[in-house]
Amino acid sequence: MRKTWKFALILSICASLLVAGCGGGGGGGNSEDAVQESDAPNFDPYGKYETPVEFTIGRNTNHVNNLPEGDTIENNLATRYVESRVNVKAKVAWETDDMKQKLSLSMTTGDLPDVMLVDREIFNQLVDNDLIADLTEVYEKTASEGIKEIYGSYGDFLLEQVKVDGKIMGLPMTNIGNQHQLLWVRKDWVDKVGAELPTTLDEVWDLARTFVEQDVSGTGKTGGFVMDQNAMNFSPVFAVYNAFPAQWIKNKDGQIVYGSVQPEMKAALADLSERYKEGLIDKQFAVRSNEEKEALVINGQVGMLFNPWWIGYTNYKESIKQNPEAEWVAVSAPVDDAGKFKTIRQDPIGGGIVVVKKDYPHPEAIMKSINLTTDFLYSLTEDAVQYKKEHPDELLTDNSRWNNDPTQIPMQVDYDDVLKRYYEDIMQAAESGDESSIQEDRIVSLRAYLEFKEKGNDVDVNTYGEYLSRIEGQREANNPNLEVIPGAFYGTTETMKLKWANLKKMEEETILKIIMGEAGLEAFDTFVETWHRTGGDEIMAEINGQ
Repeated sequence: MRKTWKFALILSICASLLVAGCGGGGGGGNSEDAVQESDAPNFDPYGKYETPVEFTIGRNTNHVNNLPEGDTIENNLATRYVESRVNVKAKVAWETDDMKQKLSLSMTTGDLPDVMLVDREIFNQLVDNDLIADLTEVYEKTASEGIKEIYGSYGDFLLEQVKVDGKIMGLPMTNIGNQHQLLWVRKDWVDKVGAELPTTLDEVWDLARTFVEQDVSGTGKTGGFVMDQNAMNFSPVFAVYNAFPAQWIKNKDGQIVYGSVQPEMKAALADLSERYKEGLIDKQFAVRSNEEKEALVINGQVGMLFNPWWIGYTNYKESIKQNPEAEWVAVSAPVDDAGKFKTIRQDPIGGGIVVVKKDYPHPEAIMKSINLTTDFLYSLTEDAVQYKKEHPDELLTDNSRWNNDPTQIPMQVDYDDVLKRYYEDIMQAAESGDESSIQEDRIVSLRAYLEFKEKGNDVDVNTYGEYLSRIEGQREANNPNLEVIPGAFYGTTETMKLKWANLKKMEEETILKIIMGEAGLEAFDTFVETWHRTGGDEIMAEINGQ
């Protein structure tokens, strides 16, 4: 991929030079000789200003404690990389532990920094008050090929979230795809009882029943599914019934409706309630702490649970300490009658939206900073790779990709299908035996995979966790039977600001009571009627523009 970007950037440089003659810019993050007066727009993605261009930024309070001695949040290897290539500098205007409150106050006083990282609600307020810049031209002309390729992996889905009247008003952080719940199963238990990995919902329940009835853990306390107090982590079970709680979806008439109040929910709740009564779901799930739930898995009392691909990065990896024979696998189950494992696409915006104050003279400088920061964090260009090699003593003490607070703009973006790309990169590098063929941040996963292949559960728990997430999890997160349904709405309406908290509380309490048998199915009908009457209808009307 680096070579593709590099070639594209070379073509861009050549075109710029033909048009601009001696005043041209650079490319590929290596354009220290290409400069332009800082009082004029410089749209070249990697073009360097003759004199420094500075912007101010409001940030969350700095909790970085791994900077080399002498470095600061404003002056470190990542920020110096941007400054050396394009002469763009960042100055922290203020730091806060409550970004929303601070920005709300700043909007009132008019004292806004040049750059802000905001949530959807603040974004809409800034747009409504005409306080931020239109970044359409900046994105089209100055976004690097790398950034455009990443955003493009979402189709139109991502940028549409930040467009107002067709204008790009912000640059979104990304929430990668395929982070849905997977069924994690103790494969050694499956083998012990002579069963097969489940596919259908009946097979899932049958396997859980076998585990419990045969006390496969040998503890006398083998449990069924462990789950969160929020029953939504049973979303794969709901999906079999074509029910999607806590999600805004389109109905057959094209109207946006709330999944938790649709009639399909009733059959799913009836099933879950019956399985809870039968003992296939942990009887105490509603009162257990997260640590207590993890302990059930770690101590080998539970062999089935729903969790996303990254389960290996949680404490569940500790299970091999207590149970050296434990073999966890991820399964895309249960599937529906058509053999599809359904999930709703999560909000594609993750972490916030970068916006630029209206009338800031160089919005393209912000795009340059993001271009180079992304190159640096992900080692996307040869120039970024070489730069870090030349400054080994100035790197953070851990992987800067996952701790990017020291960058000028604390923003992360990645491909929608990065889990597939990541997994395939590891497999190809393992087959070729050439770890230099993949991005440096993936080498840890490659080595964990190779070590696990050699030693199995004799690896340390962190290596095992890396293997679980990056091999088992990422592979199964891209199972061909997956059907991803786009979400229909991710924002907040005016009525939601006032009434959503109470509606959500009522929803969660009703679902829990029905599953636990504390209320009958008729409670769902009462909940639906109350939900519509006490704000739901108003919210749906706002969302549908009625």
